[in-house]
Amino acid sequence: MLYIVGTPIGNIKDITIRAIETLKECDFIVCEDTRQTLKILNHYSISKPLYSYSDHSTGKVEKVMELLRSGRKVSLLSDGGMPNISDPGIAVIKKAIEENIKIEVIGGPTACINAICASGFDGSSFIFLGFLNRSRTKIIEALSLPFLLDLPIVIYESPNRVIDLLEIVFEKYPKTYVCVVREMTKIYEEWIRGDIKTVIEKLKERGAIKGEITIIMKKQNNKNISSIGFVCSGNTCRSVIAHYYFLKKIRERGLNISVSSAGLDVYDEKVNENTTKILFKNGIDLENHKPFQIDRNFIEKNDLILTMTKKQKRNLISLFPEYSFKINTLLEYTNLGSGDIYDPYGKDFEEYEKTFSKIKDAIDLLTEKIIKIKMN
Repeated sequence: MLYIVGTPIGNIKDITIRAIETLKECDFIVCEDTRQTLKILNHYSISKPLYSYSDHSTGKVEKVMELLRSGRKVSLLSDGGMPNISDPGIAVIKKAIEENIKIEVIGGPTACINAICASGFDGSSFIFLGFLNRSRTKIIEALSLPFLLDLPIVIYESPNRVIDLLEIVFEKYPKTYVCVVREMTKIYEEWIRGDIKTVIEKLKERGAIKGEITIIMKKQNNKNISSIGFVCSGNTCRSVIAHYYFLKKIRERGLNISVSSAGLDVYDEKVNENTTKILFKNGIDLENHKPFQIDRNFIEKNDLILTMTKKQKRNLISLFPEYSFKINTLLEYTNLGSGDIYDPYGKDFEEYEKTFSKIKDAIDLLTEKIIKIKMN
């Protein structure tokens, strides 16, 4: 029998009665560092044979498996928290599963769970990334999808690297809210919350940083979204449809938001005729709209910019990298997937109707999302 036992992450009293009973009743204890485990055993007057363990030592993994095959009760511990959660344990756990050896989990504290609970973020869904690769490129890659999903991210980091990590994040995602937890459950436990720039400044003021570090971060939802810009190729159909249908929806809901649209490569001097027809069919009298060539002012004045395709998003970010945090595709931002909105330019009216239907679904969701953001 293999017991996966949770142990204190700082305060030695953070251990369950069941964990203590399991450690007293087992035959052997396999642990990350025997010196750390002895502190717990001595505190609770437990004496058991100890074996140090590492996922990277085939010999040590095999030694544990021999004990389990012989029918011994083995408790697997890390230095603090739960084994296999950014700690050793996975190699022997996988082997035990392969050989049909019974496993029981004796739950205990975990830094990522404690951190999300008091971070100030909604903990109903979050992403745990553990320790990130030290490469700047790898860090950005690891964070890109979680930020896109708009969920809190929990990360472990060493005190010597926490500022470096936050500066990399700030460079790419300047509008990020952060909670840094230091020395969790210990005497000098500390929680530092705020926008990422402020947190970096606070950490730099104190000189040396000590203790175990857990970081929770999330892109800020701008509760004061007062302007949204839609972007497509020529600003004659898709972005215009999104622009004026969204304008209709926010007027119906009494929202005060400035709406505009623009094109990346504007050639035509007026909106496509089918665009006017499809909007009219849906109760929208197109106001005098002249296709607008996107410029820096358009990017700067809008709090949120929504493109019709992924390529348009990439092009905008390459032109205005400092504003990447506010540029999304319409479908991604409304959680309708990572696809593109089809360009009906030059096609028949039926194709415009298909495109309008897709944009309508996204704009309906966008309207509800903006209302929710403003209410939270």
